[in-house]
Amino acid sequence: MTSSKTGTRSESGRPGVVSGLKAKRSAELTRRTRAREARWRQQRFSVPYRTDGPKVTLGVLWFAALLVANRVSPFAVVVLVGGVAIVAGLQAGHAWAQHTTADRRVSALLAGVTATGAFFGTFGLGLTLALSAVGALAYCGLGVRHKAKTAEARRLAVLRMSEVTIRSSLPVGLAAGSLGALAGWFPEAAIALVVLVSAYEAGDFLVGTGSANAVEGPIAGIVTLGIAGFAFYLVLPEPFDATTLPLFVVLTAICCPVGQIAGSAVLPRGDAWAPALRRLDSYLLAAPLWLLLV
Repeated sequence: MTSSKTGTRSESGRPGVVSGLKAKRSAELTRRTRAREARWRQQRFSVPYRTDGPKVTLGVLWFAALLVANRVSPFAVVVLVGGVAIVAGLQAGHAWAQHTTADRRVSALLAGVTATGAFFGTFGLGLTLALSAVGALAYCGLGVRHKAKTAEARRLAVLRMSEVTIRSSLPVGLAAGSLGALAGWFPEAAIALVVLVSAYEAGDFLVGTGSANAVEGPIAGIVTLGIAGFAFYLVLPEPFDATTLPLFVVLTAICCPVGQIAGSAVLPRGDAWAPALRRLDSYLLAAPLWLLLV
């Protein structure tokens, strides 16, 4: 009788214990989520980990699309990353429009123009980068001519609007164009860069989404990148050798987290909504440096 009563009591109490554990876990998850969101709001250069929507699926599709485009032709790479750069410029310009005078359409146009310079190689990319900067200054100068009441006010307005326009367009355009130009010169190196950056982003996202601090995610990403780098060391894709490949792996491991911070610097706040820019932020420094040094 006693054992029967005890068994009945434990069975009837078990759902309450399970629901209590679920409630405790849910409360802890809510607390950690709120702590992360508060950190994103407080830190100017925070790197948010958005979990709403099919983030993992989109990341896998982005990785697959980059690999397929690299295998098809450099033209396909430029079209793909140039399109993402245009959307990134549009989103960054929209984020800035809420804080200061900015035209998101101009930011998107200049990002696309800069990226398409990769069709003509490194020289073409440098030329479109310079022309986009001059175009931004000219547009902003004309745009505030009749709005400012004094010469000093006009000068400050032109500088501010030019800064925002250039910041919203040229970094993403340069990153996209560099990736496209690299695919034209050294297709295997471009694939290696995509794999290394994607490995970093996978480790960073999977660990960073559940971390209460801003360090664990990048550390996990660097470890994952190192594993991918070791795999490339076994096959040594062109034009690398046993000496240069480890140097480029280390360079990428540094550029990825710094590029994410640079992506936050492009925006008015690190937690501003710009998913297309976040697709390119790890390439902001890595892709131009690879193009320059390979």
